[in-house]
Amino acid sequence: MYLLLQGSILFSQEQKINTIDNRTIDSTENESNKESIEPILIEETLPNEVGEWDLRFTFDYSINKKVIITTLPQVQLFFGIFKNIGGEISLPFIYRKDEIANYGLGAISTSIKWQVLKQGHTLPAIVLGFEVGFPTNSFGVESEEQAFIYSPYVAFLKDFGKLCMQGNLALETKIPVSGGERNRETELNIALAYPCFDSKVDVIAELSSSFSTDEKSVLLVSPGLRYYLNDKHALALAVPVNLDNSSVLRVIFQYQFQF
Repeated sequence: MYLLLQGSILFSQEQKINTIDNRTIDSTENESNKESIEPILIEETLPNEVGEWDLRFTFDYSINKKVIITTLPQVQLFFGIFKNIGGEISLPFIYRKDEIANYGLGAISTSIKWQVLKQGHTLPAIVLGFEVGFPTNSFGVESEEQAFIYSPYVAFLKDFGKLCMQGNLALETKIPVSGGERNRETELNIALAYPCFDSKVDVIAELSSSFSTDEKSVLLVSPGLRYYLNDKHALALAVPVNLDNSSVLRVIFQYQFQF
């Protein structure tokens, strides 16, 4: 009787330890493999998985002192290349109206990102990226000289329960086609997102800032919403507010689907 009782106690303790271990393992795996909430304005942090393709259409409308600049649309393709490595191709079609109206292809860009650290209980996911832009503008603007652009960056992502926090720090260099002086710009972006209504809606707040050598700085605060039509289709709306220029009105609308 004593041996039977002792064996039962030992079995119960062992089962409890295994349960705790399994919960720990499952929790860690769930946290590190949890899908991120994609921001609207700033670069999303994590690369796509191999075989995962996302196509995004962005309509970005802004008006400042009767000058209208709109992307109709910006087409972005996100894809996985290898495990933890993904890429992106962006083709913006720009409409600009001041004294006259112009419409054409903007600067094409492509980027690659590598996830070097997965998210854990205490550490965030860390991603290294590199983006290159090409002077493919089909129409010129006097204040905007065509240039090659390259931008290395480091990005992070961390979940705090349902709250998702992510951002990146980038060092951008513009090399004018005419051979003029190079312009360097530092960008810092942060995004917070929280799912609501059974994760059908994401409430998003983004902060975008840039500081360049030509003494131009930008500080944007962008409240937004993302609505999931289903597992593969989503709509998003954001209203960036330029804290340095309150006269700018800007609205961003996105449609994205996975295939």
